[in-house]
Amino acid sequence: MKYLFVVSMIIISQIHAFQAKASNMSGPNCHLVHSALSADDGRTFKHINKKLMSSASVPDAVKFKGKNLVYYVNGDFDKHSIHVAEITNNGQAIKDLGPIKLNGQIIKDAVDPDLLVTEDDKLRLFYYVGLFTKPVTNPKPNKFYSATSSDGLNFSIEGVVASLDDATDPSVTILKNGTYLMAIARNKENKIQFFRSNDGYNFKKSNIIKGGIPELSVNSRGQPNLLFQDQGGFILKSSDNDGKTWKTVKQSVIAGVPKGSASPSLLRINENEVLMLYVSAKKGCTTPPTAYLEDKNALKLKGHKNQATGEPPLGHGVNPDKKKKKKKKKKDN
Repeated sequence: MKYLFVVSMIIISQIHAFQAKASNMSGPNCHLVHSALSADDGRTFKHINKKLMSSASVPDAVKFKGKNLVYYVNGDFDKHSIHVAEITNNGQAIKDLGPIKLNGQIIKDAVDPDLLVTEDDKLRLFYYVGLFTKPVTNPKPNKFYSATSSDGLNFSIEGVVASLDDATDPSVTILKNGTYLMAIARNKENKIQFFRSNDGYNFKKSNIIKGGIPELSVNSRGQPNLLFQDQGGFILKSSDNDGKTWKTVKQSVIAGVPKGSASPSLLRINENEVLMLYVSAKKGCTTPPTAYLEDKNALKLKGHKNQATGEPPLGHGVNPDKKKKKKKKKKDN
């Protein structure tokens, strides 16, 4: 449930991060969203559409007011923000509904959507705000927010619910006892940090395990499940003590996934059927360092007056210093 970025498996970032080894030049414009269906409560999946969406990343599916919706990060250079689409034809097609608004605005730096339906029939969105439209100069602790909506398009921001350095891609589920369990990806360490909350607003750190971008869900027995990517595919784990410890249910729930796939999302269709969405990167596709910058001159090297300096936006492009070093080596030769 998230855009983070596919930083190790597909993207490299603080917003869309994977833990494999993929080019750090591959941003969400290079991502494809695939769909698959399980008939055995999420233990085994078969592909139904290997290109459900293009130039889209970190999808999260949710059923709201009778419709199956998918929230995702639009990878188009001029549309980078959280968008929503309706899933149709049993997961084989989508109908675009456009970008969401947070407090009346389209926030281009908001990514990694994860959604729940509240008891009063509203959508609750958990998301991360990164730096994509401006250069990264002084990275700060990553903050995760929540917002609510009655129509699925217009959200009211509630505020920060958790903070964690070098982290992205929140996933939240409600346990049988009514408490909240949150999982957040710690990109560089290839770990999943769990948080707990009694009210869904004040989350506190809990246990931590090894793993990639997480997807929390509840199985047909009411137990929390955890799905995340690994070099061999997607690993499914389950817990019989509300996420304090996890046991592997299956080492790989789906065959034939492209190398570096990540960011899984699950949507329960009925007692046995579960829809899965996940992301892979197009081969040979790259993302220019300035692709999502509002000011395309913001990465000019030091010495230019009135220009910002710093690394490219998190999860996008390459470090200009490395380019400079390569040029210098060529000169020396």
